[in-house]
Amino acid sequence: MTSQNQPPQGEPPQDQPPAQAVSNLPVFQTVVTALPLTYGDPALLLRAAAGGLILVAAAAAIFLVAPNIVTLLLMLLFAPLAAYSHFGVNWYRIVLLGPEGLVRPTLRWDRRHWRVFGYALAINFATLLLLVVLTLILPFLGPFLGLAVIYLTARLSFIFPALAVEEDYSLGLSWRHTQGQGLRLMSALLVTGIPLYILLSIILNQVFTMLIGMRVAAVAALGPQNADVLAQMATQVSPVAVVTAMMISTALPMAVLAVLFSIVAIAFRTCTGWVPAASATVADVFGDGDDALHGGDRP
Repeated sequence: MTSQNQPPQGEPPQDQPPAQAVSNLPVFQTVVTALPLTYGDPALLLRAAAGGLILVAAAAAIFLVAPNIVTLLLMLLFAPLAAYSHFGVNWYRIVLLGPEGLVRPTLRWDRRHWRVFGYALAINFATLLLLVVLTLILPFLGPFLGLAVIYLTARLSFIFPALAVEEDYSLGLSWRHTQGQGLRLMSALLVTGIPLYILLSIILNQVFTMLIGMRVAAVAALGPQNADVLAQMATQVSPVAVVTAMMISTALPMAVLAVLFSIVAIAFRTCTGWVPAASATVADVFGDGDDALHGGDRP
C-alpha cells in the first residue's frame, strides 16, 4: 500500500501500510464531499453501472427462457450481487483514481471482480448468520443487533476499495485502520443511507405493484424457501415486466450504493493515507486500455 507516512530522514521510503488510522474521519465533510462526487456526473455513474446492469438483464433473460428454481435464484440472488460487485470495482476505482480508473471494456470481469464478489458473499453471509444467531440468543436487543452488524461491516469495508485498486490488503488491515473510526464511518453511512433507502423503498414498491402486481415486501416474504412459488408467479407475468422490474430494482439500489461506496473510498483514503497511483500506471497490471486511461468512452 502506498501511504502518506514518511520514513525518518535518511531512511529509504517504506511501501508499508500504516499501523493505524493516520487521520480521523470527518463525518460531515465526508458526506458533503461524497454526494456531489457521486451524483455530479450521471453519465459517468451510468457507465460504471452498465456492466452490472447487463449481467442482471442476462440473468433475467435466462430465467425467462428456462424458468426454474435454479435460474430464479440466479436472477434474484447471485446476479444482483455480481452486478453490485462489478459496479463496486468500477466506482471505487473512479473515486480513488478518477474517471480514468473505469475498467474497460464494459463487461470485463477479472481477478478484481472475483475477489470483491467473494469477499462480499462471505461478509454478507457471515454477518447475516451472526445476526440470526444473536437474535435467537438476545431477542430483547432488537434493533441494536442490526446496528452492531452495520458497525462490523463498516469496520471491514476498506477491503473493497483496496481490492478494486489491487492493493495488497486484508480484513485484518481494514479492522486495524478503522480502529477508533468505526462509529464515525457508520454514522456517515447511516446519515446518508437511511433517507435514500426510505425513498428507494417507496419507489420500488410503486414499481413492483405496477409491473408485477405485488409489493416488494410481499415478494420478499415468500423468500427463497418458496422459490417454486415465485418461479410460477413470474411465468404468469409479462416477460417485459419481469426484465424491467429486475433492471429497475438493481439500478436504483446501485444509485444508493454508489454514494455509500464513495463514503467508504473517501474514508479508506483518509484513514490509511492512501495516495492514488499516477494516471499513466493505472492500467499497467490489467491492461484496461488506453481509452480508459484518457477518459475515452469506447464501450
